[in-house]
Amino acid sequence: MSDYRDETKKTRDRYNRLALLYDLDDVLWLGSKQFSRKKLIKATNLSDSGLVLDLTTGTGRNAGLLAKWVKNGTVVGIDISRNVLKINSFRNKNHKNLHRVQGTVQLLPFGDETFDAVFCTCGMDTIDGPEIAFTEAFRAVKTGGTISLLHLKNDKGPLDVFNFLSRFYAWIWRAEGADLLPHVERHDVEMVMYKNLQIAEAIIVRKVSKPPADR
Repeated sequence: MSDYRDETKKTRDRYNRLALLYDLDDVLWLGSKQFSRKKLIKATNLSDSGLVLDLTTGTGRNAGLLAKWVKNGTVVGIDISRNVLKINSFRNKNHKNLHRVQGTVQLLPFGDETFDAVFCTCGMDTIDGPEIAFTEAFRAVKTGGTISLLHLKNDKGPLDVFNFLSRFYAWIWRAEGADLLPHVERHDVEMVMYKNLQIAEAIIVRKVSKPPADR
């Protein structure tokens, strides 16, 4: 994995160039990604208020779902690509509680302990430095808040029933996959849910306080 800082411009240019094809990926997966996004949001058990961050928000499929769920709160979506954010804005123009920021998830432009929850669906597998992005998410979420992740794994195992789709996805979006569980567990978190979906993994953790002896 190369240094994400060397890849930032390439990533931004790729998504700007392919923005209009972005949603084709959801079509190819026959709606399974949107179904999985809904399941992850439901499993996180969010309240209907608070401040929620949507990492790699893309064209806003997950952000729109979050904005409906957190109807008395605010959702902030961040993405590196200006062009996908334009589509996001058009798609979610009726969600006044959804705001968009252009920036990198490996260096979030937000203070410590800002958000009640952080989501990243179908994003950690397409970025350079997913471990750095998770550490940034951990920094930005409040103690007691949740981080919810859904992404393709790097090690998909021998029975990848979606082999063609996962290979095509990797080729188009440079999706190397991410096996984040060991890195997540090195942080001060409580595991709320972990599901190994063979070619993907779903993780929900809650940020906890450090034990007094470690402070």
